[in-house]
Amino acid sequence: MKISIFGMGYVGVVSGACLLRGGHEVIGVDPNESKVVDLSTGRSPIQEPGVAELLADGHAAGRLKATTDPEEGLRGSEMIWICVGTPSDAHGGLDLTAVETVITQIGRFLGTHPDRPLIVLRSTCLPGTNAERVAPLLERESGLVVGKDIHIVFHPEFLREGTAVADFFAPPKIVVGAMHPGEADRLLALYQGYDAPIFRLGLGEAEMVKYCDNLFHALKITFANEAGALAKSAGLDARKVAEVFCADTKLNISSRYLGPGPAFGGSCLPKDLRAILRFASVRSVRVPVLERILESNEAQVARLVERILAYQPKTAGLIGLAFKPDTDDMRESPYVKVAKALIGEGVELRIYDPNIQPARLIGSNRKQVQAALRHLEQLLVANADDLSGMDVIVVNHRLVDSACIGRWLRAGIQVLDAANIEGVDVSTPGYEGLYW
Repeated sequence: MKISIFGMGYVGVVSGACLLRGGHEVIGVDPNESKVVDLSTGRSPIQEPGVAELLADGHAAGRLKATTDPEEGLRGSEMIWICVGTPSDAHGGLDLTAVETVITQIGRFLGTHPDRPLIVLRSTCLPGTNAERVAPLLERESGLVVGKDIHIVFHPEFLREGTAVADFFAPPKIVVGAMHPGEADRLLALYQGYDAPIFRLGLGEAEMVKYCDNLFHALKITFANEAGALAKSAGLDARKVAEVFCADTKLNISSRYLGPGPAFGGSCLPKDLRAILRFASVRSVRVPVLERILESNEAQVARLVERILAYQPKTAGLIGLAFKPDTDDMRESPYVKVAKALIGEGVELRIYDPNIQPARLIGSNRKQVQAALRHLEQLLVANADDLSGMDVIVVNHRLVDSACIGRWLRAGIQVLDAANIEGVDVSTPGYEGLYW
C-alpha cells in the first residue's frame, strides 16, 4: 500500500519507518527541507533506537520517498497519515494551525483529482476536533462529503520516546475512531498479526482516550513524587514503599476505581486523606495534587445535587444510601450528603437501601447519619416499587435492574443512573447516565 505521511517529526518518522518494515511504500511530506533531504537519502532526521535501520532498509528497497510538495506526496496514495504537531496556543488550548493547513492541502487536491485515500489523523486532538473542525474544513476545501465520498478516522498513537519502535510493533492497544461502521477496516488491515486488543470507537471517544492516557501518566508521576516526598520527610525509603505499592495488581495497578461513577466516601479514604494532609503540613511538604482530591470529590457531590435539582422535582427517590453497595456504612457517604442537600431544598425524599436497618446502626456510623438525617426511619421504604410515585429517581447502587428502570421511565419518571445498570437503553426519554 502507498501511504503518505504528513508531518515527519517524531511520530511521523517512527510510523513511517515501521510501516516500511511491513512492506508498504511510504512518502513523507514536510515543509522542512532538511528533513526531506535526510529521508530522501535514507537517513533519519530524529534520534530513536531502531528507526535509522528501518529507514535505510526501506530506502534501499526503493519504498521510501520524501517531498516538500503536498500534491506530489498525495498523488496515488491509498492512505494518508496526518502526524503534524498540535502544540499549546497562548491560552493553553491546542494550536491546530498545522492540522488545518494539511487538511486544506488535502482537500484542494482531492477536489481536483479522482483519488479517494483514507485519511488517518494521528495528531493529538481534543474531543470534537475531527467532527467539528477537521471534517467541515475538508468538505469545504474539497467539495466532497465526509462519510460518503471520503472517509476520516482518528488513530491515536501510544509511542514513548526511546522505545517507540517496540511500542509500534507491540502496542498496548490499537484504537481507532470513526463516524461510520467499516470506515477503519483499511487501516486495521495494516495491523493483521499484531498481538494487541483493538477498540473501534466514535471519533470523540477515540480523541478522549488519548487524553485519558496522558492525564493519568502525568497524575501517576506527580502522585509518586508527592508520596515520595512524604516518605522522605519521615525518614523512609520511598523506593521500598513504591515497590510494595506497585506489587498490588489487584487494587492499585489495575482497573479498580478507574471507572467513572459516584464520589468516594466511607470510613477510610476521606479520613486518611485528611490525616496525610495534616502530616504533610506539619513537615512543610507541599502536596498540591493530594490537597485538591477532597475538594474535587466534594465538587462531584455538589454537581450531582445540581443535576437532580435541575429537574425541579417536588419528590425524589434514592436507590442506595450507604457509601458503597452491600454494606450499611454511611460514614461520609456522598449519598447522605446528597439526601441532606435535597431535603434542605424542600424536596420530599424517599430512600431504598435494604442493607440499612436503623435499629441496628451503631457507633460513629449511627452518629454521623443521625446528625445529617435525623428522621432516617421515615425516609426509608421497604421496596423499590415504593418509589414509583417520585418525580425523579437517582440510582446509586445496583439494587434494581433494567426492567425496573424501564417501568419507571414508561411511567414518566426521570431516572438519573449513577450505577450503570446493565441492559438499559440509554436513548430512552427520561433516562440520564451519570457520565454516559
